[in-house]
Amino acid sequence: MQKKTIYARGPEFGSTPEREVRTVSGDLIEEYLTIYLNAYPAFKNIGDEGRSKYRARYLDSMKNDRNINFCGLFENGQLIALAKLIDFSMNAFGKMIPATGLMSLAVHPMHKKKGAGLDMVRFFEKYTVDSGASVSMLLPFRIDFYRKMGYGYGSKLEEYRIPTVNLPECRDTSMIEFLGSDDLPRILECQAAFASRNHGMLLKFEDEIRGMASDSDSRRIGYVQDGKLRGYMIYEFVCESDVNYTLNRIEVKEFAYEDGKVLQTLLGFLRNQSDLARTVVIRTGEEDFYHILPSAQDTSGNYIDFGFLQTNIGAIGTMYKIVDLEGFITASSHRKFIPVNLKTGFDYYDELAHSEKTFNIAFETDESGKTARWHVIPKDAPCDVRVKCNLADLSALLMGSCRLASLLRLGGAEISDDAYADMLDSLLCCKQKPWTNTDY
Repeated sequence: MQKKTIYARGPEFGSTPEREVRTVSGDLIEEYLTIYLNAYPAFKNIGDEGRSKYRARYLDSMKNDRNINFCGLFENGQLIALAKLIDFSMNAFGKMIPATGLMSLAVHPMHKKKGAGLDMVRFFEKYTVDSGASVSMLLPFRIDFYRKMGYGYGSKLEEYRIPTVNLPECRDTSMIEFLGSDDLPRILECQAAFASRNHGMLLKFEDEIRGMASDSDSRRIGYVQDGKLRGYMIYEFVCESDVNYTLNRIEVKEFAYEDGKVLQTLLGFLRNQSDLARTVVIRTGEEDFYHILPSAQDTSGNYIDFGFLQTNIGAIGTMYKIVDLEGFITASSHRKFIPVNLKTGFDYYDELAHSEKTFNIAFETDESGKTARWHVIPKDAPCDVRVKCNLADLSALLMGSCRLASLLRLGGAEISDDAYADMLDSLLCCKQKPWTNTDY
């Protein structure tokens, strides 16, 4: 299988002439492991046994993984930083489009604080555009670092830690079956269908699939109807006591579902296990998940002024940057809006380029008269209304992970004419905020 060749000299991505980015292949595996294991020391065995395990894993990935691209930053021929770039397929408003993920960014311990990490991010964004994608995405190790480079927030992942008996009840769980290792192709097919229905979801890539295939500790259940897997859940039991083996919780690692009935049945099955586990942990990007719970109060017992009971904890994960605004609008030209004709300008600050830029789009009603679509118009075109913000917030706004009304209300954006605020907010509002549980 032929791998992509990654190559760029410093000036091409804003760096110095003595630096270049190129593919890291197996002949540099020892240098690669030294940088990687020093950059991510937690839970890593850096001895001979641990190094041997990682060596075998990465050599196999370098050779065979089509969607994982190993690249390194070289300075005067020496490898000083590295990253894996993932070619993703992402749901954007109901259609799968290409996106690029940044994984395992690492800098040699002797070359920190020299802009190597910044150079890798610059190249990552160049690669995104060159590969035909328009969205760069990442999981931040430091949020402020990436916000300063123009990355906007995705939606929050909500972790619910609730009594198992407070899951929805479902009396008929006859459709539930245990799944085994032979069912992995069915699970992947079900996940792909789930991704195709949910904005922001990603198809699984090679690292995830390998992890699923080697996971023999988790339990897997599926909702099977007419021979088809219409939903699944992966979970494990975790003991919560050192002195009482009957005190357990269920940790749900992942779940996918065709519709609400399938989800309710899967949750109902877990509820029936309350004699084995008094607590269940569920993580989801569905912001209204708590509405289907008989009681959304979590096990913390935490009381928050004034009169509020804690239901869950929220976390920021995926951050997005639309590095090719015109490409993104074109790739999502299928998105439907309410019928309207409106020309909108965005005056935004590009944090990484340290410059003010302009971008204009038009919403135009199509021939049916029932929906409108958006498309790019020239930068000098007259617009009905203009919005001023930074690129990080513009990325979040166009991805649908925040509301224009909220940005205006909180001072994160400005609008030239308040009379258009409600209309533009309604247009840009997405019925489902983008979320994904992909770990990369």
